[in-house]
Amino acid sequence: MRKYVVFILLGLILLPACKSNLEAYNMAYQKLKDKQEAQVNTRAKTTMTVHLDSLSKDSSTIYRTENLTLLLGNEKVFLDFNVVAKTFINRTNARGYYEQMKEDKYPALLVQNQDQLYRIIVASFPTPELAEGRKAELKEKFPEISIVFRKN
Repeated sequence: MRKYVVFILLGLILLPACKSNLEAYNMAYQKLKDKQEAQVNTRAKTTMTVHLDSLSKDSSTIYRTENLTLLLGNEKVFLDFNVVAKTFINRTNARGYYEQMKEDKYPALLVQNQDQLYRIIVASFPTPELAEGRKAELKEKFPEISIVFRKN
């Protein structure tokens, strides 16, 4: 009988200790998650302002500037202003979408940026004016379309 009382008392003492470890783990995990999110937000704010004098005298557009690495596609058509149809986190999904774009006869490129995101580029141009024109043409087919300036 005494053994049972001792085991019950030990159980009552140890249970709250487990709960505090769980709370400490959750707090540490949340701090790490917040820190990583802050780093991603800091990287995502890298932009470049390009004045579009040919469109109107007072207009300027902000483009995201990224270090892009070509993974699949023709390097000769990979220029500075890139029209991005879709962005993926998973490389397998990005490659599948790239293959689908090639089947649909788009001159697609698969690139990876400095944040380890995979982007599908459907057009690449030396000037922002040409990229804006192509973006307007493709806006209906690709709702997530954007223009990224290649830094490297």
